Amino acid sequence: MSFDRFAKTFVALQHNLFYVILLFGRFNLYVNSGGRWAWTMEVVGIVFFWCWFGRVLYGCPSWKTALAYLLVSHAATSPLHVQIVLSHFSMSTADLGPAESFPHRQLRTTTDVICHDSLAFMHGGLHLQVTHHLFPRLPRHNLKRASLLVKEFAREQGLTYAEFGFVDGNAEVVGVLRGVAEQVRLMGKVAKEALADKKLA
Repeated sequence: MSFDRFAKTFVALQHNLFYVILLFGRFNLYVNSGGRWAWTMEVVGIVFFWCWFGRVLYGCPSWKTALAYLLVSHAATSPLHVQIVLSHFSMSTADLGPAESFPHRQLRTTTDVICHDSLAFMHGGLHLQVTHHLFPRLPRHNLKRASLLVKEFAREQGLTYAEFGFVDGNAEVVGVLRGVAEQVRLMGKVAKEALADKKLA
């Protein structure tokens, strides 16, 4: 993957644009659909959705209202996108190779978002991302009970079971994004100085 001018600009600003970009996270899900075992069903579902949703938009009194409805309806799901990102972006992405066990990898690379049981429905059960990664086909209403077993397993094995509150998780992710942006800026300065030194030599 090339690190072009567009990437340099946006990576340097990613911590400032984080929530703006996630407002449009649902569009990213459409782009990344397909290529899995149920590809045909996914395509049929997306075509059906856009036929239905297109008719809803067509029923709006003007194109401006339709555009506003499209953007607001998609932005309304952004808390779920934020929660999913919180469960992944602040954790390690290093590949430790085949010696690392599957449970260890899932516990090391994902975290849960702690929320009150009365708010769990807003996350669709996916705030329990560690357990979801370990058991992806487990029905979501069983994730809470299963997560207690996974926490017990992690304690027995000496593994870390990471959890953040929603606010702390946001601070952690924005901090990681800011750290990467600062690294990119520093690398850019070093590269410019090295290039300048090379020209003088």
